[in-house]
Amino acid sequence: MSSEGAKVGVETTLVGLAHESVAKSNGVMERVPYGESMCSGFEFIKSKDWNSFTADISELAIEAASSKTPPPGTYPVVVDPEVVGLLLHEAFGHASEGDLVSTGESVLHKRLGNELASEIVTIIDEGAVEGGYFYPFDDEGTKKERTVIVENGVLKSYIHDRNSALQFGVEPTGNGRAQDFENVPIVRQTNYYMQPKDYKVEELIENVDFGIYVRGKGATGGQVEVGMGTFTFGVGPSKVIRDGELAETVRGVVISGSILETLKTIDAVGKDLKITTSVFGGCGKNGQRASVGDGGPHVRVRKMTVGGR
Repeated sequence: MSSEGAKVGVETTLVGLAHESVAKSNGVMERVPYGESMCSGFEFIKSKDWNSFTADISELAIEAASSKTPPPGTYPVVVDPEVVGLLLHEAFGHASEGDLVSTGESVLHKRLGNELASEIVTIIDEGAVEGGYFYPFDDEGTKKERTVIVENGVLKSYIHDRNSALQFGVEPTGNGRAQDFENVPIVRQTNYYMQPKDYKVEELIENVDFGIYVRGKGATGGQVEVGMGTFTFGVGPSKVIRDGELAETVRGVVISGSILETLKTIDAVGKDLKITTSVFGGCGKNGQRASVGDGGPHVRVRKMTVGGR
């Protein structure tokens, strides 16, 4: 409840199942963790074939353990929706949070109106989307609507709670979130994703002579420097792209770079859209944890630095 007339109660149920398989081949050990979650009741658990789900993860772990690491270098990559979501949330989403921008801690400080990405890139933060975390109101009573962060490559907005909105002289965007009643609301993302465009997934791949199809299943995390806009992530077992076709699997794939350079070198965006959330993890900030969603379509990046661990 608020003095501005808000009287809101929201109950969100989040369920899921996670599994991790470890495989060893010729002295090489590889683990593949993965989970699926949904804002749903137990019907989500009953609707899935979890035997096939866990078997697929085990088969991927065996395949990865028998594979080589990718050749290190900078070359074209096709990125799946889970890695797109990871990159956007960690490397760009936090940088767009109004409190970090106002203190100058963000690479996006004083960049409103600047062209920071390819003109085919549009980035959204939204409270209620299919597959994401259901969050129709924030913890200050503000309705969480669709906030366009980047539109056709141009930085249009930051995300705000009431405090940061006051500092910028704008309306709050419904991003004031608290872990629980013992914590004060701070600026947090809700469902952060890239808007889909026109390409089929196979069309993204067929024009690549040599590159990597980067996949999120089995990703193991990484690190981000919000002030510099740099990232390093360990992703899941991926595929080499050779002469426009998917070839052998590679393991231990690590991607790194500058998020702004990466967004500028996106030359094709898929028509598919996948947004996910997780009951097993969450976004951490200032000692508070919050459930979020992220994702996007498949995208093609003209150049990204890829290595192997």
